[in-house]
Amino acid sequence: MRVYIICILILLAYPTFAKKKINNIFYAQNTLGAFKNAPKTAQEKVKLMKSIGYDGLEGFGDQDFLELKHALEQEGLRMPAIYVPLNFEVNGKTTHPSVDEIKAIINVSGRETVIYFHLLSKSFINNKEAGDLVVTGILRELSDYAADFKVKFCAYPHLSSYCETVAHSFKLAEMVDRQNYGATMNLCHMLRVEGSLGIEDKIKKYAPRLIAVNICGADDGDTQKMDWDQLIQPLGQGSFDTYRFVKSLIDNGYTGPIGLQCYNLKGDAVETLTESLQTWKRYKKRYSEEK
Repeated sequence: MRVYIICILILLAYPTFAKKKINNIFYAQNTLGAFKNAPKTAQEKVKLMKSIGYDGLEGFGDQDFLELKHALEQEGLRMPAIYVPLNFEVNGKTTHPSVDEIKAIINVSGRETVIYFHLLSKSFINNKEAGDLVVTGILRELSDYAADFKVKFCAYPHLSSYCETVAHSFKLAEMVDRQNYGATMNLCHMLRVEGSLGIEDKIKKYAPRLIAVNICGADDGDTQKMDWDQLIQPLGQGSFDTYRFVKSLIDNGYTGPIGLQCYNLKGDAVETLTESLQTWKRYKKRYSEEK
């Protein structure tokens, strides 16, 4: 009886001593063109990701989507997220790609794939209250269509686009009001548009709706006045504490994919991407060792 009680006490105490872990999918965004030895073809990109050890690579819905998807599948890698521009105007229709073309992407996307939309609109750029009503109708239609495919959606906050902030991405998620529609945090654009103050408070507020996050190394300070070479650096570089950003995400329950922002990173592709992945592994180790 005594041994039995001791075993029960150990089992009850186990969760307290269990190590915390970061289990998020870690992939590279498909913005590798500035490297001096940038991979050109889908096969070259996938070979690079495989050799370094990334979980996958982002897809572009308006470019070589199917070719890249096939190359990733052949190597056992994933396409966790697909970047798709969504142009909408007063007539409620989308162009380049159209709703039907987006549905075709949904048809062949893997389960749990996140499609994040880069929203663009000349008609509503200065009237987002009206624009939100139009675009959420489109997004709701796509979300309903994608439900059986287990594909998820969100708006990608991007400087000078229709959706620039995490708050707007979150607002659209609330308006669409579908289980497979969420919000996105894009670190470099958040720093450029919103600044670095209050980020942890934003994570706490928006974490329940987040389904995609992109990170990078960056400088801290007056980030709204900084150029992209300061705001997009290899992971582990810059004065901004990206580890703390990741830690806050995980502590607040974020379990979705995390993408490495690679736009305009220069130098050697293998060295830079390897350095970033090694930093990510150090993040995981550090997090698991913290009490």
